[in-house]
Amino acid sequence: LRLPLDTGDNIDMAMVDYLDQIFLDGADMDDATRLYTAWCWKNQTFGRNGHIRLSRVSRALQGWKKLSPTTTRAPMPWIFAALIATQMVQDGDLIGGLALITMFLCYLRPGEAMRLKDADLVRPTPQCSFWALNLHPSSRGESSKLLLSDESLMLDSSELLSLGIFLDRQRTGEPDQPLFKSQYPNIKKSFENAQEKCGLKSVKYVMYQARHGGPSHDRRHKLRSLVEVKQRGRWVGDSSLRRDEAHTRVQQEE
Repeated sequence: LRLPLDTGDNIDMAMVDYLDQIFLDGADMDDATRLYTAWCWKNQTFGRNGHIRLSRVSRALQGWKKLSPTTTRAPMPWIFAALIATQMVQDGDLIGGLALITMFLCYLRPGEAMRLKDADLVRPTPQCSFWALNLHPSSRGESSKLLLSDESLMLDSSELLSLGIFLDRQRTGEPDQPLFKSQYPNIKKSFENAQEKCGLKSVKYVMYQARHGGPSHDRRHKLRSLVEVKQRGRWVGDSSLRRDEAHTRVQQEE
């Protein structure tokens, strides 16, 4: 259904429909905020500085923030990520369990993980003995939040060196198929159910915290240097890294 963009009300509804879709696809709240800000900048009659209010969009953004809290939450410890992933697999959600572990070990946002295709998993070569992921391939016209493409991530974490093999077993041979062949809402529900079964309901982790948990775990156990963590997480500024990497807080969580 294509809504006409001839009135403020229709624009409000169309934008909310789009926000609903990218939320269910596992996008970050930054993506939603950027869309709203860009629209209001391009169309000065909208937003706080204009006379047309996108009230539905504002409420949707508020709801998004409540459902997917941002980076102020504590990192997820590896022991809990592994426990929840194991429970997800035992519940029959192997794909969801692998997705969670991949987000943790590769410092991926949920939306980044869900956009991966079978072709993005790269086999080891004589020059590199590790499996790898190719993020935001330029061949598909994709780019990161920082407008970068073809970012390489080695699956070289000592916690699970066989991750690439497990991911390869889920591939169908069709390069354009999703690497994680499930819908994000289903994985999110499986994650929440597994967390409750593991007795972690009171903690209320969200999947985004796996991205914070990975670097915090690697720094706490001296598995990677600060520079290596920064490169792997694709953080440009040190302030962003300090916000997302908090290995001391992991000790408080365990």
